[in-house]
Amino acid sequence: MPTTRRFIVALAIIIGGSLLVGAFLMVPVIPPDVDGEPQEELVFDPFNDLDWWDIAWELGDSREFLTPFNTLAGRGPRWTGTDGYFLAADYMIERLTTMGIEASYWGLHNSVVGYQKGYGNDSRALVFGAHLDSDEYQTGVNQNAGGCAVVMMIAATLAQFRLPIDVYYCFFSGNMVFIDAMKMKRALYGSIEVATQMNNEGVDVIAFYNFDEVMYRNPDGDESRRIVVEHRPESSVGYHKSLYLADLLVSFMKRSGLDIAQPVQKTSTDSDHTSFWMWGFPAVHVTSGHPVPVDMPPSDTASNVRFNRTQCMVLARAASSLAVYLASRGNGRTTQLRLASTLGPGETSLLRAVITHTHRPVVSCANSTTDMILRVYNETHTLLESEIPGNTSFTYETDMDASLGPLTLAVKNTANSTVKIDLLLEIESDVDGDNILDRDEYSWPAPDPPLDWDGDGLGDDLEHDIGTDIFNPDTDLDSLNDGIEVANGLNPLHNDVLEDADSDGLINLREVQIGTNPLSNDTDSDLMPDLWEVTFFTNPLVDDSMDDPDNDTLTNLEEYVHSANPQSGDGDRDGVGDAEEVSRGMNPLNDDTDGDGLRDYLELSEGLDPLVPDYDVDLENDGLDMNPRINEVAVIALMVLIPVAIGSIVFRRRIR
Repeated sequence: MPTTRRFIVALAIIIGGSLLVGAFLMVPVIPPDVDGEPQEELVFDPFNDLDWWDIAWELGDSREFLTPFNTLAGRGPRWTGTDGYFLAADYMIERLTTMGIEASYWGLHNSVVGYQKGYGNDSRALVFGAHLDSDEYQTGVNQNAGGCAVVMMIAATLAQFRLPIDVYYCFFSGNMVFIDAMKMKRALYGSIEVATQMNNEGVDVIAFYNFDEVMYRNPDGDESRRIVVEHRPESSVGYHKSLYLADLLVSFMKRSGLDIAQPVQKTSTDSDHTSFWMWGFPAVHVTSGHPVPVDMPPSDTASNVRFNRTQCMVLARAASSLAVYLASRGNGRTTQLRLASTLGPGETSLLRAVITHTHRPVVSCANSTTDMILRVYNETHTLLESEIPGNTSFTYETDMDASLGPLTLAVKNTANSTVKIDLLLEIESDVDGDNILDRDEYSWPAPDPPLDWDGDGLGDDLEHDIGTDIFNPDTDLDSLNDGIEVANGLNPLHNDVLEDADSDGLINLREVQIGTNPLSNDTDSDLMPDLWEVTFFTNPLVDDSMDDPDNDTLTNLEEYVHSANPQSGDGDRDGVGDAEEVSRGMNPLNDDTDGDGLRDYLELSEGLDPLVPDYDVDLENDGLDMNPRINEVAVIALMVLIPVAIGSIVFRRRIR
């Protein structure tokens, strides 16, 4: 190969190799985590994207309905005062107690009441109830195992929350007792006793929902009225204590995608809600929208196809959701409802609310990624309608006031692709209708409800602000819970347990375990570093610099300054006390300070200097020197020089 050609080939190889190396170096590398593994992307619980009341919906477990339903169906007949009744009642008490809810018998007729105490100074209470008794011949699936199971499912859901208001779960006795021959007038013994006791104790009931015979469904009937929510006339008690409670339950039931409930005005007094009306408590009656035929009533058994479990579980989820919603009003905040959804081309998503204070709601979006049509409307008017282009943020106030009652926010995706939307509807709330906004009327101690869901010591709002997972106590999965990391100045979004933030020789995990500050190398500011205190068993959390645990007259600080052991009067066990070593300038943790092979104690005993490795300056370390106090070189030199000198003198004289 000619020289020129060889040169060109060699040059090409060099250039090509350089490009390959450069390309390799340009490839991005995920920085390794502290344990050598790549840092994984954090995965958050999907509940973080939900409103609190929607979480209650998601937590509704069908087993919490089916188990008590089937159990009560086998405890019949539950005629008041019979063994069947007490078997059922004891079961309810035991099940509530297992949930952490205080439960006991109330009144002479042995109704069962569960009490879930709220926290803070909010005295309001929500009450859910159903009659537990049946007539003396029936197992009582429709009368009323379904209603009782609905209340139990609500209890199982709400027991997972810590709310600022009290919640009562009531199972009445005496509903199936009639005081007239035609069996038209119910005695309502149990509910009268419970409502009276609540009134006498000053319980501030903001709503009572009574579930009665909710199971029956006639396939040939009106499907839009499977469930009716009966309320008192607005003219008698006002919207907030009547229709509002019905509207709210219906609104939450529609979140299932089923439009099967309707509010109905009713003034009859044939069920347990009547006892609460008598004391002026806001109450509604929830029952099946399909009346049971009198001439051919269905067999009252759990297996009857006319008894629909699905509508009952939807009802329980809706009631649980509205409980969290009502409990969360106040504490200086307007109500924000979130509409988060994935929409295909042309699809529409709805968000339903109920207005309790006449005002103009606000719709906002931090970043609209798609073209959409936005519409806000109530039963009579369109309050806002706008076409919104994609890739924008916006805040719109409605063009007119929203009146009391249901309100709907609708958003339609007008783009040609599937997109995610995330909107906020902000409304003012006045659930009791006293013209004082809830945000100004009710408050409770921090952290705000539903408090600290994952028990990591950080309030849920704070977790939202700092970006941690509200439903995982250890967002970054580094074995330290988020509250501890925040309290210690560490990063709850990064696995940093094996790092050493303050460079003091103690990893962050170790500092947290022993209680020192991972951001300070001297937690107690006593001039003794944490690592030294941990190593020598002094207290890194308390200023103990002036203590003398080994009673050697040296304080801990002096021991640190002079590199001594504060737990031993002779740290190097060389026979010389630390105090003496320090006073002489010796090393109290080294038994041979000058490193000459002789222990300090021997040097002192032999009159040598423990700070000088060659005491007699004969260029031989004391430890190897047969006579470390005598300079043998000098002696030999003298022994040689003296005869030479004498001989020289003598020789010189003779020459003369």
